[in-house]
Amino acid sequence: MDAYQWEAIQSNDTNYDGIFFYALKSTGTFCRPSCSSRLPNPKNVEIFYDAENAVEQGYRACKRCKPDFMDWKGTRVELELQVKNYILQHYNEKLTLHRMAKALSFDPYHLHRTFKLVSGFTPLQFLHQTRIDQAKKLLLTSSLSATDISFLVGYTSLSHFSKVFKDKLHLSPSSFRKKHSHISSGIPS
Repeated sequence: MDAYQWEAIQSNDTNYDGIFFYALKSTGTFCRPSCSSRLPNPKNVEIFYDAENAVEQGYRACKRCKPDFMDWKGTRVELELQVKNYILQHYNEKLTLHRMAKALSFDPYHLHRTFKLVSGFTPLQFLHQTRIDQAKKLLLTSSLSATDISFLVGYTSLSHFSKVFKDKLHLSPSSFRKKHSHISSGIPS
């Protein structure tokens, strides 16, 4: 094993994924350099330049980093996608971090920390953005009142909906509707 390979393994460097794989004699598995598993003992590491060679030598793919699926982005990105999909399907319900974590079978603090690490924002911020995006569509495509829309997108009070809407868009829901309905109808405001 070369020094750069050991450094890539130590730092979980994604730049070397697909360039080489490391196998562990102690466990019989092989990994990508970016695998987040425990740092191996260097004396147990064997280097391979393609996954097929590792398999031919009797190693099996790590279940954590899935080195045999090169288009796979990792467990963190997978968790982020699961959370986003869950929110997109359930944004209009009463959602809490604990409810999402339970539904997806994750620890709530791990879910929150990982989602924020990958996406740059919290699940709650994504939930609010999703709700506001849906509310904008309804404000422009329906004649429903702001109150009705606030409940349809998952808020339990008009005041909370209005506050979040204004924080994100610097307009109240009614001002947004007025401003954008004039634009879409071609009437100058």
